[in-house]
Amino acid sequence: MATRNALYTPLTLAVLALVVGPIGIAVFVLGFGHGDSPCVLCWAQRTGMVLIALTGLFVIRFGPRPRYIGLAVLLAAFGIYMGLRHSSLHLWRDVGQGFSAEIFGAHTYTWSMFIYWVSVVMMGALLLMLKDGEATGEARRLRPLERATLWLFLLAAAGNAVQAFASTGPPPYMGQGDPVRFSFNPAHWVWSLEEWRPAPISLRGRWAIEKPDVGLASADPAGSPLAAVPVLPALRHATIALPLDGPITDLAYNEATDRFLVTTEKGIYITDGAFSRVLRHTVVDTMFSVDLARLAAGTFLAPDTVLAVSENKSYVILRESDRADAAANFRYFLASFDTFEELSRSRFSTVRAKMMYVMSVAFDPATGSVYTVTVPNAKVKRLVVSRFDRRDMTLSEEFTPALGPDSGLAFKTEKGSIDSFYPSGAAFAGGRLYVISAAFGTLLAIDPQTRTVVLARTIPGLERPIGLAIKGSEAYIVNAAGAITVVPLPS
Repeated sequence: MATRNALYTPLTLAVLALVVGPIGIAVFVLGFGHGDSPCVLCWAQRTGMVLIALTGLFVIRFGPRPRYIGLAVLLAAFGIYMGLRHSSLHLWRDVGQGFSAEIFGAHTYTWSMFIYWVSVVMMGALLLMLKDGEATGEARRLRPLERATLWLFLLAAAGNAVQAFASTGPPPYMGQGDPVRFSFNPAHWVWSLEEWRPAPISLRGRWAIEKPDVGLASADPAGSPLAAVPVLPALRHATIALPLDGPITDLAYNEATDRFLVTTEKGIYITDGAFSRVLRHTVVDTMFSVDLARLAAGTFLAPDTVLAVSENKSYVILRESDRADAAANFRYFLASFDTFEELSRSRFSTVRAKMMYVMSVAFDPATGSVYTVTVPNAKVKRLVVSRFDRRDMTLSEEFTPALGPDSGLAFKTEKGSIDSFYPSGAAFAGGRLYVISAAFGTLLAIDPQTRTVVLARTIPGLERPIGLAIKGSEAYIVNAAGAITVVPLPS
């Protein structure tokens, strides 16, 4: 008997804690007392707890049979998933933000992950305490504590049923994504069908966004949303014929040293001002630590310091060094371990641009600002300029530029938008952010102070531009194969 009590007493106390704690307090204190109404996801989490408590009562009454333990494990797996599913919608918010009340500094829905985790631990402890053959015993007579737990469970389940009917309603009503305050007065009940609205189905949900590809953009200037855009003729053409580890992804220029920065999907190359030779290079291990995916853009932060940004807005900062420790750099690079020092590797965090990739980066030394510009995708079509402070690489502002009132630019139709452009390269000069668009072969100039497009020029024959650099009064536009189109920098 002592052995059996050692098994069932902890289990009974655990079920009692589940019934009185998250199940009972949620409905009687938070619900009936403070008017807190669960959303449809909260109900899924709470329902899982009720079913786990019920399964625990079956074990107390009929013994720890495998079917009960297995069912409880499945319910806990469902609950952990729902806890992650619900909490992930809000964990990215600023500190203290969320829904419903806080308990010890954490909002109620985040507690479900801990509760379900404890349930799994209790199931494991129960299995460890079982002796061979004990899982197939006869039905038990309930002791007073166990009977009290059963009646408290029925009371808590009934309370939840009452609240569920009042706040959710009978089928086909299924709850609300953002529920109103609970009330016993039927005049204040809101039964909603909003959660039945169709939604796109994907294994990755809203994160299923295609990667950037300039081949998706139409180069025909006739398709531009802007009317009567002036033409910018090419001054000359050139080719980057250097040994690189893959197709080019961006181009940048540093006036102080008369050198270009060329990036590939993993490579960073410093060349002379005529593209005649590679002065320094390395190949970054993009899978080490922060996932850099494919390097999509690069810029100089200083004459000896470069920033490379991946399409997912992760970045790496490297500084040139003739005394770099090759052994220490093995973890960072895949080749040429002794030419750069890695200063940092991290991620840009955005708000408006969160669901969009980037293919461009530019640096303004006058303000110490790093700029990125988004590319559209099938789900989000919006041109967002994000500015980050060089001192801590933290987001300072974001904006969607409008057409400048003095630019002379206008849309062809009322529905025209610059969101149709496909920014694939950027550079900063003269207080302006210049952006080359693979769509419509257009060069845009954006004034960060007024947040407007102040200039646009189409460049005939421009095919799939991938990078932009400004050298003096000229703009160098490059494609993945290394073909360069040089045009005068419009002012």
